[in-house]
Amino acid sequence: MAPKCFALSLLLAGALRADPGTVPGLNQFAVASYHELAHGSGNLIYSPFNIAASLSMALAGARGETATEMAKVLGQIYPGSAYDASLASLVEQLAQAANTSGNELSTANGLWMQRGFPVLSDFRGIIQDTYRAPLTPLDFAANPEQAREQINSWTSQHTRNRIRELFGPGSLDGQTRLVLTSAIYFYGKWQSAFRPASTRPAPFQLEGGGTAQVNFMNQTSRFGYGETPALQILEMRYGGIPLVFDVLLPKQTNGLADLERSLSAENLATWFGSLQDRTVVTAIPKFRAESEFSLRDTLAKMGMPRAFSDAADFSGIDDRRDLCISAVVHKAFVDVSESGTEAAAATGTTMTLIAMASPPRETVFRADHPFVFVIRDTRSGAILFAGRLVKP
Repeated sequence: MAPKCFALSLLLAGALRADPGTVPGLNQFAVASYHELAHGSGNLIYSPFNIAASLSMALAGARGETATEMAKVLGQIYPGSAYDASLASLVEQLAQAANTSGNELSTANGLWMQRGFPVLSDFRGIIQDTYRAPLTPLDFAANPEQAREQINSWTSQHTRNRIRELFGPGSLDGQTRLVLTSAIYFYGKWQSAFRPASTRPAPFQLEGGGTAQVNFMNQTSRFGYGETPALQILEMRYGGIPLVFDVLLPKQTNGLADLERSLSAENLATWFGSLQDRTVVTAIPKFRAESEFSLRDTLAKMGMPRAFSDAADFSGIDDRRDLCISAVVHKAFVDVSESGTEAAAATGTTMTLIAMASPPRETVFRADHPFVFVIRDTRSGAILFAGRLVKP
């Protein structure tokens, strides 16, 4: 029987010195969540960093086995007294490094609370001081739709209108008591931009056979490049910042499934660590993709089922074991063009009351069949966005 619960919602995004164990754990979560979300066919875009940060805000109020399960899924250790500060430091480092030369990486957090709902001062302090989420009182009980519209407006504003309706009609109701929100937005200008005049249509090989005519951006320039027996990797830098866009392209046109099976945090670290500068004849499809997910079953399967059950312990929020997570939703967007990349994501969590090296040579990298991509920070290694392109 599903537990009766009140609604707390979270949307957190994309985050001084971070603890050295924080990023490896988050990247373990990034790969594990990719394997869960990549079932089926079609394009994929999501922000594992955004989802992890959202869950981390809930983790701040979790206790006991609930907290242990959540921390393990996030690749962290509980209790970890320095984790919240470490994550906040990582966000600050990324923002300081990425906001230059016309590039932008922004995050914003908020705490929306039913007027009069009691929240422990320690939890409020972590959310306000560490996650920098100001408190905004709303009247969910009397007018949940108005509250939903206000939160969605905030989300749209902080994702440059790319995530306009995270919470659909009726998703918040009179039982909602807390909503923790956060959003991530990124715009990066290529270090070596593509000339629009060089963009021209060509066939893109589809999974299962057949082709589609797609606009390919073309240039010959210096990029980070690496190979394995089954894979080509191209690293495209953004100008003046440590963030990069990596394309993982199977050498076989039908090799996406094998590539996805081989994805692990360890393999990614090895592959990215072996990239070298090389002149590459490059053809990349110009594309835009959007995804949305309901993550409750996915996260339970990954190892945190207690948080969604009547055995949940979020007593760190209100000093009572009366809260559980009832839903987790995530939406993300990416647009790859001649000038650069635009990406945004938001996560909403509702809680309810319980009742390699080679000789220099000209290299051709033609991404004309399904591939995986990530946007990551080369200094910390943190993966901010990940996805695949199956059909541009």
